[in-house]
Amino acid sequence: MRLLKIGRDAACDIVLYSENVSSLHAELTLLNSGDIQLEDKGSRNGTFVMNQPIKPGKPVNIRRGDAVRFADVELQWSQVPQPEDNSAYKAIYGIGSHFNNDIQISGNTVSRYHATIKVGRDNKVYIVDHSKNGTTVDGRKIAANVPTRIKKSSAVVCGGVPVNLKAAPIQWPSEAWKAVVGIAAVCIILAGVGVGIWAFINGRSKTYTDTELFARFNHSTVIVKGIYHYEVSIGDLDMKYVAGLIPEKVLPPEIIRDRNDKPLDISAISQKELIELFNKYEETEKGLYLGTAFFVSEDGKLLTNLHIVKPWLYNNVAEILKSYYSRLLAQTVANTDASRVLVRSITGEGTGATDLSAYISQVQVKGVLDYIALVPEGEIFDADNVIKCHVLSAGEDKDRDVALIQTINKQLPNKNCTYVNVADSIDVTDEALKVGEHIFTIGFPHGMDPFVQSKDSEGIKAYSTGGSITSQPSEYTFSFDAASYHGASGSAIFNSKGMLVGILNSGLDKSQGFNKGIKAKYIKELLDAPYKK
Repeated sequence: MRLLKIGRDAACDIVLYSENVSSLHAELTLLNSGDIQLEDKGSRNGTFVMNQPIKPGKPVNIRRGDAVRFADVELQWSQVPQPEDNSAYKAIYGIGSHFNNDIQISGNTVSRYHATIKVGRDNKVYIVDHSKNGTTVDGRKIAANVPTRIKKSSAVVCGGVPVNLKAAPIQWPSEAWKAVVGIAAVCIILAGVGVGIWAFINGRSKTYTDTELFARFNHSTVIVKGIYHYEVSIGDLDMKYVAGLIPEKVLPPEIIRDRNDKPLDISAISQKELIELFNKYEETEKGLYLGTAFFVSEDGKLLTNLHIVKPWLYNNVAEILKSYYSRLLAQTVANTDASRVLVRSITGEGTGATDLSAYISQVQVKGVLDYIALVPEGEIFDADNVIKCHVLSAGEDKDRDVALIQTINKQLPNKNCTYVNVADSIDVTDEALKVGEHIFTIGFPHGMDPFVQSKDSEGIKAYSTGGSITSQPSEYTFSFDAASYHGASGSAIFNSKGMLVGILNSGLDKSQGFNKGIKAKYIKELLDAPYKK
């Protein structure tokens, strides 16, 4: 069973944009049988079926396609999930606080239709969560709306309330078939036909389609936005003596622009104003940039590229700025009067024109990250949904283009977010990177370009592409032909077994299908032994 809340409130499953619609206007219940029930929740302007009002608080049965209206807004049936194909299951049991459930549990954190247990015709049992407060299996939170395998001995907790599976009215599959399978397996081995078992041992017994991989991993993917600038210093020379000539903070564009165009002062800007600036300026203006990251833990840790958190390592802007300001300072030193002013300010002496080449040689430029934040897949890019982050681990080795960040509150942003369980789902061997092996990646190519992204009202959508590995891996990277573009840097790369094999980090701008990823071994190295900040 599944419950869909309908109303004007942004927390509803189906949001209706009309002042005549109540915050929580009505609820749709999708029953396991395929039937649909509609209930008006005491709305101000009523709910109508086939133009007839229904009584508040009294569920009525409706059929897909019926004309349903909430105040002055018609129900768009495309927003209502299609009935699940349960032909692969021989029994289905609902869990929740509502009396319609087969397994009824109570608690303030338990949803009315919290989860569903399904017994497959393959004699395997699965649980599917569709609640507000989540479900854990053996202490691990499961992804929403994704079947998760359970056993009779599994510890299942729904919204913090344990479920006694052994006492539940579930017809658990008989385990007598295991003995039959065991005998058959022995016979196969003795007969010398061990291909199936050999494939299982080598991890080749289960592969996933790109559709299945997308459903499994898309809610672990986020778009990342950042702001940075460059700081200029000249050894121990106090910068106030050359104020107006060499600013302390400089914008990152490669072409030196008007020095009055100062970097953003993040401390003086609200979250809402930051979002407006991201929407106003093009990428690279004001030090703004974007990329992709993906969650790897329940406490909000994410993997991305080193060049996402330290973009200055991967361009020559610092050298350009250093050369530019060194020349300006040299020109000033060449002017005797200006030189005397500088010397007088530093030494207190009033005569002589001292050579300041020692200071010129000490001109230094370094990059500084002002701000980094994320927006989860499916959310609108606004101040309410942007989650601030900080850098946990980022080295200086440009070849190891991986970094670790974390949400400030050390949590996943919402109940829909999942994470890649790297401990169980990573392959660091070069065997996984053979030419021709299928790969799959999810990210945000083109960032939030409205041409390729969904409308704001629908939330940002991650894009997935499949392809193949196209060259033998080098020491740090491998090549693949899945299409990509700017903004996808930091995207996870999986193989057809659902194993993380790398992280996308570069590609050719004008030629699709020529992209590179950092090998998974460097992801594992980072997680096992984090770099200093």
